[in-house]
Parts: sequence; C-alpha cells; structure tokens
Amino acid sequence: LDTIQAAVLNVKLKYYPKDLAKRAEVASKYTKALENKSGLVLPFVEKKATSAWAQYSIRVKNRDEVQNRLKEAGIPTAVHYPMPLQLQECGKYRGYKKGDFPISEIVSEEIRSLPMNSYVTDE
Repeated sequence: LDTIQAAVLNVKLKYYPKDLAKRAEVASKYTKALENKSGLVLPFVEKKATSAWAQYSIRVKNRDEVQNRLKEAGIPTAVHYPMPLQLQECGKYRGYKKGDFPISEIVSEEIRSLPMNSYVTDE
C-alpha cells in the first residue's frame, strides 16, 4: 500500500458505514423480491451476525437459463465460485476427485451472484 493508495483509502473509510448500510438495504430488497420464488436458494445471515454483502449469491438449478434471461433484461450476473476448491489446481495436491464433496459440486453448478454494490437502484 503506497501513500497515494493510503490517502484514497483514508477518505473512503469515512463513507464505509454508509456504504455497508446501503448494501444491506439492497440485500434486503433482493430478499423481499425473491423470497417466494420457487427454485431459488437465497443467502441467509444469522440474526446475531452481520454481512458486508460483498456478493448477493443465489442458487438456482437452471443457472445458465436464468443468467441468459437476466442478461436479456439488462441485469449482469457473475459466477464467483465456478469450481469447488478441491477441484481447482490449488487443491489438487490433496488428492480429491470429482464426487468426494458432492454438495460443494452441486453448489458450484447452481450459484450465481446478482449485482451488489451501494449504487444498485430499484430499476
């Protein structure tokens, strides 16, 4: 971290609590809009915990179809976890193979992240 980056970060830190609150508001709106849609698994945060909402990741069985429909509507999505850690190059030394962790493999095939930042609007 050089001095210029530190100076920028120092200014941004003043706005961090407001940014976190706005992200929580966006996440709440997503949850309210999607909670009764069948076939979706939404993120869950324990009542005693808080989330910085770096992503709002949902699970859906027909992920690619949903991604295409959202793209057509002008809504970008991302897959932050396309492959389970144990199947990535960095995990190969452990000797795991496909099928050793079936739940993580299912999740990696279903997960999709919706736009998440403090600038997301209701549109």
